[in-house]
Amino acid sequence: MSTARTPLARRITAGLGIAALATAALFGSMLPASAADAGNIVPDAPKSITIHKHAQPETLGTAPNGLELVTPPPNPLNGVTFQIQKVNSSFVDLSTNAGWAKTVGLTPAGVAGQLGAATTGVTDANGLLTFAGLDQAVYLVTETLPGANNIAFAAQPFLVTLPLPNNTDNTWIYGVHVYPKNSLASVTKAVDDSAAKGLGSDVKWNIAAKVPNASQGNVLTSFAISDTLDSRLTYKSSTVTLSSGTVVTAPADYTIDTTTVPGTVTFNFTAAGLLKLAPGATVNVGLITTVTSLGNTSGIISNDASVFINGSKTTSTKVQTNWGNVIISKVAAGTATKFLQGAEFKVYASEADAKNDNNPISVSGSTVFPSDANGRVNIAGLRVNLNGAGAPITYWLVETKAPAGYTIAADVSKEAPKSFIVNTEITTTVDIIVANPQTKPFTLPLTGGPGTVAFMIVGLGLLSIAGGVALRKRSTRRVSQV
Repeated sequence: MSTARTPLARRITAGLGIAALATAALFGSMLPASAADAGNIVPDAPKSITIHKHAQPETLGTAPNGLELVTPPPNPLNGVTFQIQKVNSSFVDLSTNAGWAKTVGLTPAGVAGQLGAATTGVTDANGLLTFAGLDQAVYLVTETLPGANNIAFAAQPFLVTLPLPNNTDNTWIYGVHVYPKNSLASVTKAVDDSAAKGLGSDVKWNIAAKVPNASQGNVLTSFAISDTLDSRLTYKSSTVTLSSGTVVTAPADYTIDTTTVPGTVTFNFTAAGLLKLAPGATVNVGLITTVTSLGNTSGIISNDASVFINGSKTTSTKVQTNWGNVIISKVAAGTATKFLQGAEFKVYASEADAKNDNNPISVSGSTVFPSDANGRVNIAGLRVNLNGAGAPITYWLVETKAPAGYTIAADVSKEAPKSFIVNTEITTTVDIIVANPQTKPFTLPLTGGPGTVAFMIVGLGLLSIAGGVALRKRSTRRVSQV
């Protein structure tokens, strides 16, 4: 930074210009508010503009003065693109007092059509970008691209004079430091599938979108939260609350649009609702969906959400709920090819429930799962784990009815339920084979054996009784005939 001393009269003139810099932040420019004496500027002094790019804190802070801050603001923003354009000297000539007088009240809109070629640059990891080797002139500084930053409110274009009057010692600042800040957007999403067990259950998605901090020259004109659902999810209901505690209701404060884009649920805040969105507050949406199908190959159902602020889009990371199926093959004991139709099964979330037939899991509205003509049972729709992560859930299988002529398998019975888990790979591969023993027949006697002798003795006894009865009847007839 280079400075040059001025005579008292000239310092007073420059000081009048500097006095208005306290309000410069409000107008997006760093220009003197009155004419300065250009006679004591060092034309050959190196001139530059250094941009310090940071996130907008909750408060706006103090007005800039062109000097570098001893303690830089927190949260530098990397990768933000800026361009500078020199205002034509034929329009504003800072080598003359007339030129400096013209800067008073000058705005970015006022230099339209009076600009030179653009020079661009990108902020580094510290949020810094320096444009060096500049001329004695007015420059328009414009933020053009946000990089990977979730910028809700871009910094407004602003003007800088080189050099800039120094309001601390009434000298000139040849290396000007500017601090245009960005209000950031943020949106997060979390899944809660703890209440869901079988297909047809509800899964809740919790969306939290932050209202951007107040930013210089920016006004919140639109705020919407949008969620494009996986085709295996069906929208059921929702809630909207504010972290500030302010109550919002539909349709006065926001509307719910489920028809404009099929499968997408959008919460659009109305003009009345925007007034209730305090800077820094969080809008919380609880979105209830029903899981209606598994898909063909994978049971992973992922989802994200986006917030649109003044047309700028920010999207959350994806979260997921995981689902799978289990295929049972029902066969006759002792064979792997005799498939049995008509067996019935139930699934439970705990061994205790399985043994007591409490709370059987419903899948697509059914709690009983029969084997088909091929002996197959496809229970398509069981949650794999909690909230899409962690260890798999253990389920318990019970055969509640055996096919006609067979008995319930002892290792899949109410007394001894079979545990199993599922994964997200949807296949037709058999996971569990259940073999049913055939019902035991009555014991039949062997030819010539003890059973035969017993039948012969009984038969001879019956014949003897019949003979005795016949002789008695004959004797009686004889008596009556005498």
